[in-house]
Amino acid sequence: MGNGAKVRHGLLIGLAGLLGLGLLAWWLLLPPAHAPRPATVGEPVAAVAVALRDVPVYIDALGTVTPSRSVSVTTQVNGILATVEFSEGQAVRQGQVIARIDDRALKAQLAQARGVLAHDQAVLDNTRRDLARFRELIKAGSVSQQTLDTQSSGVQQQVGTVAADLGAVQNLEVQLSYCTITSPVDGVVGLRQVDPGNYVSTTSTTPIAVITQLNPAMVVFAVPEDELGRIHQAQLKGPVSVLAYDRDKRSLLATGTLLALDNQVDVSTGTVKVKARFDEAGNALFPSQFVNVRLQADTLPQVPVVPTRAIQHGSQGDYLFIVQGAKVQLRHVRSGPSRGDVTVILDDGVRQGEQVVTEGADKLDDGSPVRVVAQ
Repeated sequence: MGNGAKVRHGLLIGLAGLLGLGLLAWWLLLPPAHAPRPATVGEPVAAVAVALRDVPVYIDALGTVTPSRSVSVTTQVNGILATVEFSEGQAVRQGQVIARIDDRALKAQLAQARGVLAHDQAVLDNTRRDLARFRELIKAGSVSQQTLDTQSSGVQQQVGTVAADLGAVQNLEVQLSYCTITSPVDGVVGLRQVDPGNYVSTTSTTPIAVITQLNPAMVVFAVPEDELGRIHQAQLKGPVSVLAYDRDKRSLLATGTLLALDNQVDVSTGTVKVKARFDEAGNALFPSQFVNVRLQADTLPQVPVVPTRAIQHGSQGDYLFIVQGAKVQLRHVRSGPSRGDVTVILDDGVRQGEQVVTEGADKLDDGSPVRVVAQ
């Protein structure tokens, strides 16, 4: 045999040996026929049981705080503003003195008018005594009927004079009372707009100050006309709750009740104005402040709720993953109103006690194997 044939023969023997060793290794590593296949490991998920709750239904809107009363304090007599007896931003009570007008001239006029009244009253008393004497004298024929009639007429004239004097006195007393300006409401005084020493008149358009009554506070907001039916139904059941939140909808500022609906729809916006009353707002609500309003239009009794984070959103709508044994079922549902971190599931989409996936849903599909690691 030549050298080339020997080499080829050696290579064939080597390859056959390697192939045999490979088959032997494969046979040795092959598991027994009766050995079970390793179990499939499911995706780890967190799940929560469906619960039943009473869930309020709200209508959300943007509102403006308005004071229950806002009064511009002006003078009712002409004169010099003598004193201002309030501090800007001060809380005042109804009837509390807040300013005074110089009343010296009116006091002098009142004293003069009272003097005229006293004089004319004395004249009236004297003419009445004369009339009484003339009535006795006419019985004796000492005076004529004409004299008696003249005296009687004089008494009537003097009665009119005294009445006019009394009216003048009362008018000046009223004018003098106007020199002491009091607060017509309980409220808070704004910034002073007229300083002491200035002349103020009844025709001035600038008030001395503005007083706003903050308790109760009012909030005016607009709701779509389509919501009127639900609001009317809620009113039939009793007082309708209204919540006022801050601009970020995070902090509850005050709780009030629905006070009134406007009597017409704004055709330009398709909305109706609503006014709510907040009796215990304290300092939480401020005039002209913007607040987020939630009007409770209804309450859904004992409806199934799930954590809002469990609801997935797809091209065919919302859906949930329901844990069924070691797998999940993809179930399309119709979401209802939300409150806090839970959402209502409508149309019997889920049942109480069913487990819904709240974490790990991004890796799942219908029928995916899972293992619940947290609840």
